[in-house]
Parts: sequence; structure tokens; C-alpha cells
Amino acid sequence: MVRCEVCNNEVVEIGMDVDGSRLLLRSCSVCDTRSWHRDGDEVDLEGVLHDISAMPTRYRRSLSK
Repeated sequence: MVRCEVCNNEVVEIGMDVDGSRLLLRSCSVCDTRSWHRDGDEVDLEGVLHDISAMPTRYRRSLSK
């Protein structure tokens, strides 16, 4: 069980594999603290968004319909 670094409450973890790396979001529902981790190391959200946006799109639908 992982605990929040701010309030020591249990956090929710959501994991996904992106481009060969394991991304993990840790979120505390008590104090609303969130952190991202790549292969065990904490990373900034901007880095996560860059990695995800740089991946080729497998499926894209038009939102203009």
C-alpha cells in the first residue's frame, strides 16, 4: 500500500504502458495530490504529456462530424 506524501492517506494508483515504459499515476482523494512515475522514478506531468502526444495515433476520429 502506497501512502500520500502530503497527508499520509492511502493513494489510488492507475498504471499504463506507454512506448515501452510503465507510467503510473498516484492520486490522493483526501488532499487531491497527484504524481506521475515512469519506471519507478517520479516525473513531471509535462514530460508525461509530451511522451503521450509524441506516440503515433492508432485510431483518430473526426470531432467535426
